[in-house]
Amino acid sequence: MSLEIRADLENVNWEQLAQVYALAFKGVQTADLIERIFRRSYATRIAILDGDIVGGVYAFSDGELDASIHGLCVHPDFQGHGIGRALMESLLETFGPHMALLLTAEQAHQPIYRKFGFRPLKTAMAKGFPPDDMED
Repeated sequence: MSLEIRADLENVNWEQLAQVYALAFKGVQTADLIERIFRRSYATRIAILDGDIVGGVYAFSDGELDASIHGLCVHPDFQGHGIGRALMESLLETFGPHMALLLTAEQAHQPIYRKFGFRPLKTAMAKGFPPDDMED
C-alpha cells in the first residue's frame, strides 16, 4: 500500500473527497462545497492511498500569527492506520514554530491532538456550533 499526502489541488476528484467527508462526519457533503472550502483554505492536505482519496484536512490562516485547523477526516475503513497522523504532521509543517494554532475537537478525540502539542484553551469562545457542543 502506497500512501501519498498531497498539498496541491491539481486534478482532485472532488466527488471522492466529498464522499470521504460524508462518511467520516456522517453527513451530506457535496463536491462543490468541499472544493470551495479547500480552494479558499490557506493550506490543505489530501491523503491518497493506492490512487484513492482516503482523507483530508484544511487550515485557514493570516500566514503570520494565527491559523485554525479544520476538517481532519479519514475514511472509516482506513482509520487507525496512521493516515490522520500523516495528514496532521504534513499540515503542521506549513506553520512556523511561533504561530498560534487553533482547532476544535470532540472530547473523545482530544487525546489524539495532545500528541501534536495541542492543549485546551481557557480563553476560547465560539458561536454557531451545535448546542450540545456549547457550554452555558
